[in-house]
Formats: sequence, C-alpha cells, structure tokens
Amino acid sequence: MKRRKGSALQNLSLISYIGIAMVVPILAGVVGGRWLDERFGTKPVFLFILIVAGVLIGARNVYQLAMKDVDPPRSRRRE
Repeated sequence: MKRRKGSALQNLSLISYIGIAMVVPILAGVVGGRWLDERFGTKPVFLFILIVAGVLIGARNVYQLAMKDVDPPRSRRRE
C-alpha cells in the first residue's frame, strides 16, 4: 500500500470528501423515502428501504475512495 503525505489542507479536504460521499446518499434516501411514503400512503416502508440503500451506496463510495490509493496485488505466479 502506498502512502501519500499531503498537507493538512489536503488531508482535511479528503476527510470532508469522505463525509460528503457517505452523508449525501443517506439524506437523499430520507428525503426520497418520505416523499414516496406521503405520496403512496405507506408511511415507513419507502423511508426504511431508501435509507438502507443510501447507507449501502455511501459505504460503496467510501470503499472506492479508499481503494483508489491502494496498489493492486501482484500476481504470485511462478515462472
């Protein structure tokens, strides 16, 4: 795994980006779920479904961001 040394401002922006990448899908799930529940009269159903979807999407975003800086594993073939 390669390690990058950046300035404090770069590290702060990375932490902010991770937070935004996790929070935005969850908030979109809350807003969309409440709207769909009010529209169809199914009070908590869509809210729960879209919150879970938002958490999964946010986790995938953070995982992809974290794995971007990791070196791919080398093949262990013997020649």
